Amino acid sequence: MTSNERILTSSDGTRIWAEAIGNAANPAVVFIHGLACSSMLFDKQFFNPVMLDKLYMVRYEMRGHGRSDTPEDVEAYGSTHQAEDFRLVCEASRIRKPWVYGWSLGGTIPVDIASHLGPSYIAGVIYAGGAVLSLELCGETIPEAFLPLMSYVQSTDANTIARFAARFVEGCVADPVTTLPWPVKLQWMGTFAAQPPEVRTWAHKRKQDETRWRVEARGWPVMLVQGSRDIHCRADVLERQVRELYDETEVHILEGVGHAPHFERPDIVNELVLRFIESKYT
Repeated sequence: MTSNERILTSSDGTRIWAEAIGNAANPAVVFIHGLACSSMLFDKQFFNPVMLDKLYMVRYEMRGHGRSDTPEDVEAYGSTHQAEDFRLVCEASRIRKPWVYGWSLGGTIPVDIASHLGPSYIAGVIYAGGAVLSLELCGETIPEAFLPLMSYVQSTDANTIARFAARFVEGCVADPVTTLPWPVKLQWMGTFAAQPPEVRTWAHKRKQDETRWRVEARGWPVMLVQGSRDIHCRADVLERQVRELYDETEVHILEGVGHAPHFERPDIVNELVLRFIESKYT
């Protein structure tokens, strides 16, 4: 099946890379990647025959990441722009009320959507792999052992970045030796190294207004898919946050899985995604 890959221009002139694949008559899911990563990490969903048969899948690369533009102004990464980028991708793909699959930092985008587009703009959310429910809540879920590494994530020193890129990538999976063949690892490292460090800082320190999200989005159907060996996130705290914030929740903690469940256990995650979405239409 041929995908529809394009470069879109957001309201402030920033170019956003996006791709859509599948049958447009099916339920739509927009996949949003994590910090210093790219949409390539969703290949095991986008090229899975069953997923292609059942869903219309859309993915894009957030501003400052991958094939999208990298604005050089902190204001360009604000909540309004994040919501506008999402709307742009949805309109270009001709989808209404999609599901959001938010991985890691990608989990913050539903807050921007609720604030600027309204909670009814999406059908619900699938949070995955240490999903950041909001930037304010992020600090609660970071394990104490990972906190010292945040300085490396935001470092502007070339030597530090070069050395930390491999460590960052390896930390995304529970078993990097068997899970990350060299070409894949190199690809992920390149995505990290190609991103200006200031963008990683802005991505974490931008402002979000959680008011509408906390009050009006409680009714979203939500599923959390989380690895038990995610060194980036405290699974127990994240699960508690999800259950406190939403009325309709489904939680799956995958044993032996790290920060990228959809990459490490695509067979399990794909089945969970399909079953969850299909259950909302029966």
